Amino acid sequence: MLTNTFCHLPRIGSVTERKIWEAGMTTWEDALNNGGRYPKLFSRTALDTLADSMCRLENGEANWFAQRLPRSEIWRLCSHFADRAAFVDIETTSGPGPVQITTIALYDGQELRTYVQGRNLEAFCDDILDSSLLVTFNGRCFDAPIIQRELRAALPEAHVDLRFVLRSIGLKGGLKSCERQMGLDREDLEGLDGYFAVLLWDEYQSTGDERALETLLAYNAADVLSMPILLGHAYKAKLQEAPFCGLPLPPSELPENPHQACTEIIQRIRKRFGLRFLPKMA
Repeated sequence: MLTNTFCHLPRIGSVTERKIWEAGMTTWEDALNNGGRYPKLFSRTALDTLADSMCRLENGEANWFAQRLPRSEIWRLCSHFADRAAFVDIETTSGPGPVQITTIALYDGQELRTYVQGRNLEAFCDDILDSSLLVTFNGRCFDAPIIQRELRAALPEAHVDLRFVLRSIGLKGGLKSCERQMGLDREDLEGLDGYFAVLLWDEYQSTGDERALETLLAYNAADVLSMPILLGHAYKAKLQEAPFCGLPLPPSELPENPHQACTEIIQRIRKRFGLRFLPKMA
């Protein structure tokens, strides 16, 4: 999709971009070969920037495109940078006062890595440098600012926030609601939420029970393992808005979660705090 994109060029918005497509120029190569004949669509500066775009893409400069694309169109980078994407989610303490990161899950589409406060949390700062594209759910408002504040991590500027991409195609609500609408099942983790994640961390801190931490890591991991599927669904839906499709999509099956939730710990916390079990939704 990125090489069909023109809305990152100077003075070209969504309306002009569609006119370019309708004029038969659906790729950068088309526009570079024929754009000079359409001065109302392409200025000389736009064509020069388009030529520069080809070099930037060849060099893998995702941040350069992220700085120029409208925020609502950052998803287009997935067509060329999905193999260097980092799906990231954090868990935190609760207030009062500034929250602290307890765990982070990072999934690159192949390997899942988890980070724990007091153990290896700082290692995230080095590992994220291998990624060109950041994918989160509500991460622009929550995860990214906290990571940058707490860890001073250099996150990719190219950031796809699934919350807003999914909303644009009609999938509304939180991450777990979107998963249910897609028919995804969290099994033993069904019904757990961010508040429960805080309770799991408190349980681990107060008792030292590794099963509580393992359950928290399983919950944190589940958040990122579903993201490629949600992104793939959104990507396919967004492509239908353009007069071309057929580009590669992310995987459509949930990978296995390497962390195992402990039902005994979950039931113990539910009983202690009077939390009722939330049944699975169809």
